[in-house]
Amino acid sequence: MISCYRQVAKVRRLNRGDTRFSFGLARKVIGNGCLPLFLVLFGFSVFSYAQPWSAIIDPTRATDWTSAGVVGGIPSAIWSNCTTSACNTLFGGTVTATSINNAITSAPANSVVRIPAGTFSVGALNITKSNVALRGAGANQTKINATSCQSGGGLGGSNCPWLHVMSGATGVGVFGGVTSANWTAGYAQGTTIITLSSTAGLVAGPVGTGSLIMLDQLDDASDGWPATGDIYSCASTSNNCSNQGGNNYGRSGRAQIQVVTVTAINGNQVTITPGLAYPNWRGGQSPGAYWNTGSPISNSGVEDMTIDFSGDSGQGIYIINAANVWVRGVRILSTNTGTAETYHIFALQSAHLTVQSNYIYGRPTTCSPFPLANYPYSDQETSDVVVENNIFDTVTEAMVPNDPAGRNVFAYNVVVNANVGVAGSQMHSGNIMMDLFEGNNMDSFMGDVTHGSHHFGTLFRNHFDGTTRNNSCTTGFAVGLLTNNRFFNVIGNVAGASSYTDGYEATLSNNNANAIFNIGWNGNNSGSPVSTDPNVKRTLMRWGNWDSVNNAVRFVNAEVPSGIANFSNAVPASQTLPASLYLPSRPSWWTTSWGTPKWPPIGPDVSGGNVSNSPTGGHADKIPARLCYENSAVDSAYSGTNPQVKTFNAATCYTATSGSPPAPPTGLGAAVH
Repeated sequence: MISCYRQVAKVRRLNRGDTRFSFGLARKVIGNGCLPLFLVLFGFSVFSYAQPWSAIIDPTRATDWTSAGVVGGIPSAIWSNCTTSACNTLFGGTVTATSINNAITSAPANSVVRIPAGTFSVGALNITKSNVALRGAGANQTKINATSCQSGGGLGGSNCPWLHVMSGATGVGVFGGVTSANWTAGYAQGTTIITLSSTAGLVAGPVGTGSLIMLDQLDDASDGWPATGDIYSCASTSNNCSNQGGNNYGRSGRAQIQVVTVTAINGNQVTITPGLAYPNWRGGQSPGAYWNTGSPISNSGVEDMTIDFSGDSGQGIYIINAANVWVRGVRILSTNTGTAETYHIFALQSAHLTVQSNYIYGRPTTCSPFPLANYPYSDQETSDVVVENNIFDTVTEAMVPNDPAGRNVFAYNVVVNANVGVAGSQMHSGNIMMDLFEGNNMDSFMGDVTHGSHHFGTLFRNHFDGTTRNNSCTTGFAVGLLTNNRFFNVIGNVAGASSYTDGYEATLSNNNANAIFNIGWNGNNSGSPVSTDPNVKRTLMRWGNWDSVNNAVRFVNAEVPSGIANFSNAVPASQTLPASLYLPSRPSWWTTSWGTPKWPPIGPDVSGGNVSNSPTGGHADKIPARLCYENSAVDSAYSGTNPQVKTFNAATCYTATSGSPPAPPTGLGAAVH
């Protein structure tokens, strides 16, 4: 495969900048058995239609994010209320874990189980039934005080959430699944048909019905593929890979994972959706697959309530073995202090999730003692997840793509009162690939080297504002890409803050500088040391970013990796950027009670932006989540917290929705406990 790659790369180099295609050499390459790679690298078979980024980013460096999230959108807005006696009991009797579980069990398919306004003490809860939504009267009306947690879900250890949303079927094993097979053919980027040595226990169907399978392969034994300094897929502490080792949830020694849905089975050939996102799948790495028996939980969600898990001595919501599942309009918080690990929303072995329009608070951050892990959103073995339009308040690291995951979207979230020195979003473990970060307003972004390597991340139209609204515990940068974070695309972003005092780009020897870009640094985490990495800059694409050091938009040809041998990117022919890389148009939740932000809100083509507390050159408007946070009142029930918890109701903040939810039952009284 390496020889094929070099042959195809030669065709690409000869063709670059020349309207005459090298057909003679192309025919020779195809005749040498390199047709699949030829098609992929020239973009003929990777995508059936032009992507929003197609005129900017090379097809090998990005993926189709338009299909991420719940397929077809969250459906519950048009569902009917559940009116069974068990559901009506919630309005006429005690709201407990038992009564909620009974209501969910009794609910017809495609219906909403309603919890009335009030404050309720509720023990640990499970949602294991598909096609049902659990909805409160609004996050400022229905409040759940979690009183206990549960260690189920097969995770063990300190993983003890209040709520599990997971498949109730037998045969669920989160550490490597319960069934595995060799993956014997079909590796090209974009492929939708693969061959497995066994299909035992697989179910074919659309997303939500078809089985989820985790595709993986052996880690690279050395740096890198197809040549030294290129993709180094690894999570060990050996061979200059990472500080502490990672891949806690994937199979040992296999830190590259994509989660796909089985849509058809023909003998040992399996049709999957979406196609393969990564360009380095190959037979020499013993690729494989593993899965849980049967179908995942699907078309289920949690909506419009407050969940306070401060008193359950555990975590918030765990989503396991799920597809087409959502968390929307929820205020989820913990006011506990200390250094114990805290997860507000934790997703595992799942695909096509939507985490939208939530307010996520705490625990309160401190510089000393520094919290061990306070991850409001974290994913493991997930793909095609959308985390959008959320408020992350008083957190350590807001969005943490963690153990092996990829092809996920983090967009239009705001981060406030966080700790600068880590990051608003931090790639943290395994081999995380092809994630999109779009339109976020946060202090900084980091691809670390603590637990593994990361590749092909895309940062598009984000607003980085450093310590402007976040706490400075250590020095911080706008974008930090540490050792083994390669082939990133950083396009159309705005970075401005008084805390960026060390210039535009830090040198490799200037560790942890307060620069706009810190590229190739080896980090300061404990564990096995790694070297600084010049390949991070060599493979990095920067285009159309504005920063407060240069006070200018930079469309600089030299910052486009057009001359590298592998996964190169031609200098874009235009400086025009699409509005979004995953949304076809302005979303329905974009209109707020305090005005409608510009669309797009951030980027070199935005002028007259209304952000005034940090330098932006006028290129940044406040996104909806920021408007909601800044205009929401303090919740007097949490008067002792610092910073103070805000009241929140998604329906009030975001005035346009995709449908009108059914009204709650009438004529029933609620017993408040």
